[in-house]
Amino acid sequence: MKYQSQHDLIDPEVPAPETDAEPEGGQHPGAVDDSYVIGEHGNRVQVLDVKPAKKSKRDPKAWVQPLGVVLGVVFVALTVWNLSRLLGAPPPPPTPSPFQIKQALYLGVMKIDAYRRVHGVTPSSLAEAGLLEEGGYGYRRIDPQHYMVSFQRSGPRLEYDSNQSKDRFFGSPQEILTMGASK
Repeated sequence: MKYQSQHDLIDPEVPAPETDAEPEGGQHPGAVDDSYVIGEHGNRVQVLDVKPAKKSKRDPKAWVQPLGVVLGVVFVALTVWNLSRLLGAPPPPPTPSPFQIKQALYLGVMKIDAYRRVHGVTPSSLAEAGLLEEGGYGYRRIDPQHYMVSFQRSGPRLEYDSNQSKDRFFGSPQEILTMGASK
């Protein structure tokens, strides 16, 4: 259905010769609105009532206003909470478990041993082996074939001496390289 004025039945652009053209600016203030709605097949369906709709005098339900207040309070509280988390300091990282510390130390030992196999000597620093010094690792080169490496990050410190057997200190490689979810 579409809305169409009574005067737009034939051609909206060409006024009928027997009618006067409408004055610029629309209808006169006191003129009657003679518009209506045309149906699907061009039939007049209804005359539009241009009177302002009467407002309902029913009051809102009794629960609407308290619910609005509660939702407003929840909105403000959650906004303040999220802003405090956003603007605050980040939470500290979780403390690693003893198994995670052992696993990190094992990976450091593997990098140092890989460097020793390639170059024939132990590295003089952690950076040469590809480890970050601020990553929690500590390293001391005793001689070209002997070293001590340690790992500590917000937990207990674990130290490995290269004179010890890796299998005896760490366990089997399959056990240490598992994700440790069960430990």
